[in-house]
Amino acid sequence: MQLIGPNQQLCFEKATEQFSISSNLVMDKLAGMDSAPSYRSDFRCSLAAILLALIASATAWSQQKADVDPIELVRSASKSEIRAADAEQYFMFKDTTEYKDHSITKEIVRTRQGGLSATLLLNGKALPPEERQKEDAKLVKYANDPEARRKRRESNKEDDARAESMLTSLPDAFTYTYVGTDRGPNGEQLVHLKFTANPKFQPPNHETAVYQGMEGDMIIDRTAMRIAKIDGTLFKDVDFGWGILGKLYKGGKFRIVQRDVGGGHWEEVEETLHFYGKILMVKSLTIWSSETMFDFRPISSDLTTAQALDLLHKSAEVVAENHAGVISEAQNSHTK
Repeated sequence: MQLIGPNQQLCFEKATEQFSISSNLVMDKLAGMDSAPSYRSDFRCSLAAILLALIASATAWSQQKADVDPIELVRSASKSEIRAADAEQYFMFKDTTEYKDHSITKEIVRTRQGGLSATLLLNGKALPPEERQKEDAKLVKYANDPEARRKRRESNKEDDARAESMLTSLPDAFTYTYVGTDRGPNGEQLVHLKFTANPKFQPPNHETAVYQGMEGDMIIDRTAMRIAKIDGTLFKDVDFGWGILGKLYKGGKFRIVQRDVGGGHWEEVEETLHFYGKILMVKSLTIWSSETMFDFRPISSDLTTAQALDLLHKSAEVVAENHAGVISEAQNSHTK
C-alpha cells in the first residue's frame, strides 16, 4: 500500500529543507515580513509532510503491535520450554556461583545417568592439593553409589515437575503489556513484555502462589520461540512452596537468562536470586546468589560414568596447573 504520492514526496523534500531555517527567520516570517506568502506555501507543505510522517509511523507501530498477542506468545514460549526439557542433548560446562561471603566454580557434566560436578575454584583460587584429594574422593564415592544417584534423580524429577507447573501457569498468572521488539546479535526477534500479577489468577499449587506478588519484564526470542530473559520483583510479601512452605518478603528479586549454546540447544546462562523470608514461618531464610554458566561443550549421549569422572579429573588438573587463568579466559569469551 502506497502511503505517499509524488506531490507528498515533494513536500517531504521541502520539509527537510524547511527544518534547516533558523529560528529567527521562522519568527520573522510568522510576523508577516515580505517573504510570508512563499513561506505559507512551504509551511503548508512542511506541515503536511510532518503529519504524513506521523501517520505513517503510527500506522507502522500499530501494525507491529497488533501483530503481537502477548498472552499467546507467552503460551507458545512456555510450551516450547516444556518440550525442550525432553530433548536428549548433553553438555559439560562451568558454573560460577557468587554468594554473600564466598564463591564457587564447578565443572559440571550432564549424562544420561545424571549429573556429576567437581569444584574447580573456591573464592577464585584453585583448591589446595589436600582439598583436591578430598573432593576427588567424595566425587568418586557419589559416582559409584547407585542409591545416592537414584535419590538425586528422583529429586530432580520432582523439581522438573514443579518447574513445568510454573511454566504452564505463566500465561494465566500475569497480565502482559507489549513494550517493543528489538533485533538480537544474530537477527533474532526479541519481544519485550512487561508483566504484572493477574488478580483473577487462582494458583493451582504452592509453587505458583509466588506469582501473586510478582511483576517485571520478559524477553521472548520470537525466532526460536524461547524465553530469553525474565526479570521479576516481589511487590508484596508472598507465600511459597518448593517442597517446603514459607514466606518471601517484598522487594525480593530474580533474573534468569537463557540462550542458544550451540546447535539450537538452549541453556540457562545466568541466574540471580535475592530473597529474604521465613521457612515454616519460623526459621529465617536468605537466598542471595548470582550464578553464571559458561564454556558449554557437547558430549556424547553414551558417555559412561567412568568417562564423565575422567573428564572432570582432567578439567581439575588443567585448572590446578593454570590456576584461575583458564577460568577467566572462558568467562571472558562468554561475555563477548
